[in-house]
Amino acid sequence: MYSPRQKILWFALSTRIFVIILQAISNLVIPDHNANVFISPEDPTLRKTYGDVIVDKLFGGLKRWDAQYFIHIAQYGYTYENCLAFFPLYPLVVRYVAYGISSVLGSFVNFHSTLLISASLVNIIMFIKSADILHRLSLRVLRNECKAYKSVILYCVNPASIFFSAPYSETLFAWMSFYTMLKCTDNETLRFANIDILCGLPTGFSMITRSNGSVNLGFIIYASLKNVIERTLPEIVYKYKTLKHKIILPVLLLPLFISCMALFLAVILGLLPFLLLQTYNYFKYCIHNEHNLPDFLSNAEYVLPGTAQSPWCNYSLPLSYSYIQSHYWDVGFLKYYKLKQIPNFILAFPILFLIMYHCMHYIINNIRLCLALGIRFNIFGNSNKMPYRPKQYSKGFGANDPSIFVYIVHIMFLCIFCIFFVHIQVSTRLLASASPVLYWICSSCMNVSPTPTSDQNTINEHFRRIGTGKRIPSNYLSIANLEGVDNMYSKWKTFIISRRMPDFQSRSLQYYFIGYFLVGTVLFSNFYPWT
Repeated sequence: MYSPRQKILWFALSTRIFVIILQAISNLVIPDHNANVFISPEDPTLRKTYGDVIVDKLFGGLKRWDAQYFIHIAQYGYTYENCLAFFPLYPLVVRYVAYGISSVLGSFVNFHSTLLISASLVNIIMFIKSADILHRLSLRVLRNECKAYKSVILYCVNPASIFFSAPYSETLFAWMSFYTMLKCTDNETLRFANIDILCGLPTGFSMITRSNGSVNLGFIIYASLKNVIERTLPEIVYKYKTLKHKIILPVLLLPLFISCMALFLAVILGLLPFLLLQTYNYFKYCIHNEHNLPDFLSNAEYVLPGTAQSPWCNYSLPLSYSYIQSHYWDVGFLKYYKLKQIPNFILAFPILFLIMYHCMHYIINNIRLCLALGIRFNIFGNSNKMPYRPKQYSKGFGANDPSIFVYIVHIMFLCIFCIFFVHIQVSTRLLASASPVLYWICSSCMNVSPTPTSDQNTINEHFRRIGTGKRIPSNYLSIANLEGVDNMYSKWKTFIISRRMPDFQSRSLQYYFIGYFLVGTVLFSNFYPWT
């Protein structure tokens, strides 16, 4: 029998293998759609062997849409200005892992094929890590084993699942984002600092993985502010009240100073990789120099390095991203609101509706909590409770729970930004990789019907037979009660695929996750538009 964590790790691996198999079959059976999008130029000097043909058959369906850019950057670097829209951490990881694979398989496949293998392997490993981190984060925030477990199982079959296996940066970004959130819930490692300075590292990595990683800085700032108000200031006020000699007051303020310094260092640590990236972009494209690109990459249709022709180079703050998104992809306020984009709005509607509806419900039912920013104001030591009387009828996701507040604000900001600014179909993968809130909402709303092997008496009898007198951990019992004994012995069988949900809402969520998981993989692997 597997433990809940083992079940999660095995199921995460199983879903990634299934995606790879499904896209390979779909790519083989269904003809590719002519999408008329960027295709990375092939190096004519690269030899092709039977090994390369096999790799293309197995993984070729993953190299679609923006995956072309990521593989191109991993292989050739930032050869064209439009490539700057894709941040470098994921391509760099893929490239250096490919070097190691190439040292073993270099005589069988060329470097391009090695990159495809590397991207698939990297995403499998990082997806398993991200699922593990999400489980730890969910346990800490939700304080409920069953909800945390259901959240991670849903993450493993999330509606944007194909993008977590294809050469996209979603998996790495999810890992870094969840890890940032987890670090911000840790107890401080430096006395009085109220925050682990090293939480700036995963934040910094997320900022050079995807553009919306900059929003993760908010978790560091909020966690530090919350801890100062709830812990540091009350301690200072208490000690001040008990002082006989007020002359040592500056010493009492030392913890506050240390907290501010820790926050400053954590933010700097987070911003540093992003600043280095922008400096690199400026010197590569805004300073005149010879690009030295081979002929097959010297495409006159694109702005090449060293030309110093781009308007963003002359901005007072020369940041390339917003210009490139606007110039090459026509991204901007309400620019995507066109009749021909209605199918894409329909594709993105479920995730936007789910999140916005439940987040607004949380705000309406916890209005005073939200006005207090989810912080217990206890500076003068008068009370250790939230300064309001929670509504007794508040039910649903996160009812009367201040620990959820910061995640609600984060996901709502991203939702509103998606609705008004981005290509709307991107919303599904952007939100699915940036926040755990979708999975927390659905785990709270999804009821799982019992099976004969999830009956409590059956479970207790089973544990009595195999327990040999040992005390069974409570989390084993709670998950076994959810899954049933049969599923707990399987690496891949879980409630989301083996159980019929008892009510319409739960079945709708099940069909949404599984449907988008399957249909998205098939369509994406053949260059058909997908969310």
